[in-house]
Amino acid sequence: MLTLYLISTILLILAPGPNMLMMIALASSQGARAGRIAALGLMSGVIVHTLVATTGGSLLVAQWPSALYAVRILGSMYLVYIGGRMIWAQFRAHPTSSSLAVTRTPFMQGLMSSITNTKTLVLFVSFLPQFMDPQKSIAGQFIVLGAIYAGLTLVIYGLIGSLAGWAGAVLQQQHVQRMLRVVAGGVIAGLGLWGLR
Repeated sequence: MLTLYLISTILLILAPGPNMLMMIALASSQGARAGRIAALGLMSGVIVHTLVATTGGSLLVAQWPSALYAVRILGSMYLVYIGGRMIWAQFRAHPTSSSLAVTRTPFMQGLMSSITNTKTLVLFVSFLPQFMDPQKSIAGQFIVLGAIYAGLTLVIYGLIGSLAGWAGAVLQQQHVQRMLRVVAGGVIAGLGLWGLR
């Protein structure tokens, strides 16, 4: 059962979504180090989800669909904000430190992306319980499965961040970087707007 859980979790982490796009956009524009720091933020978000699930919060969300909708809307609004800031910063004549503040906090971007990612929330509500033994401590199993998920999140997104950072370093020409940030910001904001539908 653990092998099936590991394979399923790896596939879920690799599935394209807001976390993956945020990681690629951030690491390709700010470098591999920023990508690895964002991976720590994503992992921390999984730990938050694990703690919420362990205390029964995920079951509450499963019983109250409006909560899932609210998290989705908040996450979408956050993506629109991040994408808009990325685009806006590229069109300023001399970007100030405040206009780049969003892109200077890779840990917080990773954390917020993870916490507001409804895919992760749904995972903890519906996916993890399928790998649990009802005869054992549910809280203990949430902690173990969540810790495995968090560890895999750190490793996989850390590698993706490093690779995207390396690719970004290859494309360090100013005009290419500006175009990449505008496109990445547009994609992130577009995902946010799509989530608001």
